[in-house]
Amino acid sequence: MQNNRCEADSDISALMEGLWLSLKKSEFPVHSFLAERGGELLKETYQAPYGKNDLHRMFSITKSFCSLAIGFLLEEGRLSLDDRITDYFPEYCTGTTVHPWLREMTIRHMLSMETCHSSTTYKLDGKKNWVESFFTTPPTHRSGQIFLYDTSSSHTLAALVKKLTGKGILDYLRGTCLNQTDFSKESYIILDPFGSEMGGSGLMARSMDLLKLGRYCMDTIQKGKGKFADYLREAVSFQVPTIHSGQTLDEQQGYGYQFWRIRKGFSMYGMGGQYVLFYPEEDLIFVITADTQNIKGGNQKILDLVYETVEKISHGCAETEGIPVKRSPDTWEASYRIYQNPAGFSRLSLSFGHSEGKLVLSGKDGDFQFPFSFEEARISVLSKYEQRIAVQGIWAYDMTLYLPVQVVGEWVGSIHLILRLSEENVTVWMKKVEETYFQEFQGFLEGERTAPYSARRS
Repeated sequence: MQNNRCEADSDISALMEGLWLSLKKSEFPVHSFLAERGGELLKETYQAPYGKNDLHRMFSITKSFCSLAIGFLLEEGRLSLDDRITDYFPEYCTGTTVHPWLREMTIRHMLSMETCHSSTTYKLDGKKNWVESFFTTPPTHRSGQIFLYDTSSSHTLAALVKKLTGKGILDYLRGTCLNQTDFSKESYIILDPFGSEMGGSGLMARSMDLLKLGRYCMDTIQKGKGKFADYLREAVSFQVPTIHSGQTLDEQQGYGYQFWRIRKGFSMYGMGGQYVLFYPEEDLIFVITADTQNIKGGNQKILDLVYETVEKISHGCAETEGIPVKRSPDTWEASYRIYQNPAGFSRLSLSFGHSEGKLVLSGKDGDFQFPFSFEEARISVLSKYEQRIAVQGIWAYDMTLYLPVQVVGEWVGSIHLILRLSEENVTVWMKKVEETYFQEFQGFLEGERTAPYSARRS
């Protein structure tokens, strides 16, 4: 990768100091801030009650550690990303009870958060073994269709690492990369109530641990050779769209394999403001730990401050690639039978041309029509509720259509629909953001085509 240096070192140091002062001025409970460029430490500072040697809960940064472990297992030939996860856990998967949507789930689907579950499975029944719950919870849709954050997926990947190596995530990684970075021996991963590592959220480590590992990852991505390096480059690249679910602008940039895409780069991300932020064009790495759990908009403010600083550094330099949008059909017309679902929808039809289209969801309460335009918001009235709506269609990715529905009137809010299309099937994810109404637009729908369809690409 190209390594542009557009500012003098003294200017970089001043910018890092300014960024830290801005973070302090925000009055967010930021616990640590570290920055380095090309292996050179630019800033390291801590705030009470945390110090340099304290272990910090890193929450979902743990997921990226699971991804690294999978990459090394891939290099060692112990697994393939297209292996079915049920093959590794026969104790939970008897042949007569495994749902086809679960059986079709691959390790790749789990890494990219495209599982067949609509929520973290072990939170549904706290008395059930957390790993077992991933295999016994009834699926809601086909795997490999739509991104939805699922911490039980990462938890199960950690159990897979233990099953294949006999070691926990950190113990296994110590032999592959962590010892090379002088990662602290005191670090550990919290266990769940049944003795398995919390692979989705349990990492306890020091901020400097993350900075050193971040440099190892950046160097591997930029200069590494071999199967693990190739895997890591793929893991931090755009794999699936997240525009429909991201809580911050950066979280809407896409997802790789347990790594988030962000503006100008990628990241390890943990709840409450735990970040390892990578900006490859500038060879910059930031580590931030904090507790924004009770601060609405706190994460976005932190990310904006960092991004504004990176913008100042990269002024005049080459831009990194944005969200990739693959070519999707210019025209489409198809109808689908919808499988049984709580909302009672039974049919879906979708048609569109170069500029406009219409989605119709039919069920026990009649038809819900969503006319849309690709060029600007199309205004209409949503039947049953008699509320004005405005919809502009967006191609989130190849064959993935996003319809954000603005609700205008007394019930101000929004409905979000994302459709993964194919010749034979459709998967729909729905979410309503409104206090009281539109309950039917929640969860997943699955359907199969019932009539001849037509589609054309230019």
